[in-house]
Amino acid sequence: MNPVISVILPSYNVAPYIGECLESALGQTQPEMELLCVDACSEDGTQEILLEYERRAKMGEWPGKSIKLMRSERRSYGYQVNLALREAAGRYVAILETDDFIVPEMYERLIRLSDEMELDYIRGEYDFFTTQEDGSRVFRHVHHYAPVNELLTNTRSERIMTYDQNLWKGIYRREFLLENRIFLNESEGAAFQDIGFNMQVFSFAKRAYYVEESYYRYRRDRQDSSIHSLACFRFYLQELTFLHNLDPEYEKLYWPGIYERFACALCGEYHKALHQFQISPDSEYLAPYVPVLLADFRSAMDQGIWPAPTTPKGQVKAVEKLFCEGMGTDGRTAEPAKNQNR
Repeated sequence: MNPVISVILPSYNVAPYIGECLESALGQTQPEMELLCVDACSEDGTQEILLEYERRAKMGEWPGKSIKLMRSERRSYGYQVNLALREAAGRYVAILETDDFIVPEMYERLIRLSDEMELDYIRGEYDFFTTQEDGSRVFRHVHHYAPVNELLTNTRSERIMTYDQNLWKGIYRREFLLENRIFLNESEGAAFQDIGFNMQVFSFAKRAYYVEESYYRYRRDRQDSSIHSLACFRFYLQELTFLHNLDPEYEKLYWPGIYERFACALCGEYHKALHQFQISPDSEYLAPYVPVLLADFRSAMDQGIWPAPTTPKGQVKAVEKLFCEGMGTDGRTAEPAKNQNR
């Protein structure tokens, strides 16, 4: 029997967390699921844990649920997810990060609503959590920035594309992804590849839905998590270049929304780098990437692609201020991101 949903679990050195993650997936009330575990040659015992769960699943411990362990020769979140996307057999696809966990009814409820409304994707809300020294957890609920309980027939929205940033809090119709050739950037590491995926999903989706319920539990206390990285400008440039390579003539994707997403991120992260982390503009974190990103914005503004009519004036002024701070004072220019090598 074919699975209703394929759950993709990319992993690398998550031995302390992988058991709780797998148990939450195997404990789903949704029957007929396959778990595609893609491990990037973990060295901390993660693979051994996955092998044991795969063995138990083959013995029938979780009826209707299967586990397949796949090995990736590359430590790339995007490559790992894409590898499983090409193998997935379910009508729906979900991505579950292997240091997180989900509530038991997540997939059953989202699948039921998606079937009823014939959706391309559906997303719930989520809670992030931190673990205290005594082992207790503190949870904080995160709300949507999109209309809830309303069928959306167009997600080419600056607001959605800017603020709905998490691919793992929902499910996707597999044929929708394949028909539109939606895959992740296969850059190295596990940082920010969800940006390119989201921008494609929002550009192509014709039927989408957001629910108020929170189903996903996102871990915030891993010090090696990408949210702690100071290399975000390199990752932003990788994702923007990836999108340019997908759509070099600006014909398929919704570029006003894409630039809105990057404008918000660029301004916020640049201010944080200078004032919170005390990083110099000519540091290795900023100098190779910020001028290229800003050159891309200048090109988009010159072509009338951005700002959009709904773009806040303060956002435009913030980017224009960055032209003075981030491009240097010696008249240097840079090639836009679309001309950069990946």
